[in-house]
Amino acid sequence: MRTNKLRLLTCGLIILFSINADKANAQSYKSENLFYLLGSMDSYQSFVKHADEISIICPDVYQIDSAGVITGEVDRRILELAEKKGIKVMPLFASFDQRGIHNLLTSEAARKEAIRLMLFYARQFHFYGWQFDIEGIYFADKDAYTSFFKQTADSLHKYGFAISSAVVKSEQPAPESSNPAYQRFLYENWRGAFEIPAIAAASDFISIMTYDQHTAFTPPGPVAGLPWMKRIVAYLLDSGIPANKISLGIPNYSDFWYPTDAFGGPRTTRDEISYASAKDLLDRYQASTQWMADQNVSYTHWETGGIFNWLFIEDARSFLPKFKLAADNHLRGISVWVIGSEDPEIWNVLKKEAITVRVK
Repeated sequence: MRTNKLRLLTCGLIILFSINADKANAQSYKSENLFYLLGSMDSYQSFVKHADEISIICPDVYQIDSAGVITGEVDRRILELAEKKGIKVMPLFASFDQRGIHNLLTSEAARKEAIRLMLFYARQFHFYGWQFDIEGIYFADKDAYTSFFKQTADSLHKYGFAISSAVVKSEQPAPESSNPAYQRFLYENWRGAFEIPAIAAASDFISIMTYDQHTAFTPPGPVAGLPWMKRIVAYLLDSGIPANKISLGIPNYSDFWYPTDAFGGPRTTRDEISYASAKDLLDRYQASTQWMADQNVSYTHWETGGIFNWLFIEDARSFLPKFKLAADNHLRGISVWVIGSEDPEIWNVLKKEAITVRVK
């Protein structure tokens, strides 16, 4: 009997210690809120007004060419405000030139020049680090891209700078997927080159681009339906990527689908528009929105010349469940594209909500 009591006591202590250990390894804090910033007045004014809710500002101002030359400049006012508010500045450098990316990745001289310039700019302007936004990579360049990213990460980390990457889900499309030819094209020319586990391992974090679920080559639909986002988060976690290395991409722009003759005949095309522009369209066409409960998004439609216009609106109501998706999975934070196009009410969401991150 005494032995059984001792065993029960021991088991109880183990459970208690485990609970306390879990609490010790869980830290609750305001989300790490990364916002992408364009060179527009709307972006700048929103940054000035809401700087207190921003952890990392990511100016989209640098470009990289096939020779590894990085050009661009962050507005001095952005740097000054970020320093005053204690906001980390992590510019992204971008390229969508598939052939140019190939030439960069296959030239050791170009790779070294890119790293040299990243270090130069980071030191000169006191950047927190850099984010890669290299899109449209040939599938055949997958290993070269991963190698270049690791090479850059080693160099930046050596001198105390951070590195991250904007990435998209990279699994092969299922045969039963809608428009399989288009999905195959995206995989071979856009998504498939991201070796996400290896990139995540080398980086401080990744920003998963969970937006643009629907494009001009798909039927109209939400910018980022919640079920679709949940599947991508599950995919990343099942791939073994630590939750505290994942920053969830959240769109704060809306999608407007409208008829055009620009492609040789009447068809529907798509534009990304701001929340303010979406409200203007609702007023102009006296349209009322409906809530698409299964996707967690507001939408409406109206007819023009026999073709439907569709409007899918990202607002504070759709923002909250996306934020909670990050919180429920204890992700690192959020990466929002793009500041200046948002429903102003999202800032009230960020003031109230917190994310609990589990530290291993």
